[in-house]
Amino acid sequence: MKTIYCYEFKYKQMSVRVASSDIGAVRVKIGSGKNDNLIKDMKAYRGEVEFQRDFKKNKFLVDILKAYLNGDNPGTDIPWDVHGTPFMLDVWENTRRIPYGETRTYAEIALMTGKPKAARAVGQALHRNQLLIIIPCHRVVSSRGIGGFGSGIDIKKYLLNIEGSPLRF
Repeated sequence: MKTIYCYEFKYKQMSVRVASSDIGAVRVKIGSGKNDNLIKDMKAYRGEVEFQRDFKKNKFLVDILKAYLNGDNPGTDIPWDVHGTPFMLDVWENTRRIPYGETRTYAEIALMTGKPKAARAVGQALHRNQLLIIIPCHRVVSSRGIGGFGSGIDIKKYLLNIEGSPLRF
């Protein structure tokens, strides 16, 4: 049976929940903490696994996230252990390549995946992104504005502002 190591910390008014396996990062979730159960949420993606609370196994991830939230660009090229369709994995990989402080539209990511008419599908794939900040879906915006964000528009704006994105909110 696979083991997933979980840890939670607070940053300002946000709860930051992380999980990793012996392969790589499994989950990064940011929110207010209300109705947020990381383990219950991951069971939908993972099925049968053992969960353990463990800071040491997540220290690499916590250090990256704390540096990022403090305004640094620590780099996020780390191993992942996430599941998705081939299209989702392609969307996530192309999103991971968006440079710090820059944005792309859903249509641009669709073009990068070789499916230029799949902007809505890109949005759905990003909604299922399990690694916020590591796969920086907050950098993907609508051609008409900010677009959506699973953790809420306020957090998306906050993350874009940390990076000094030219889209100021």
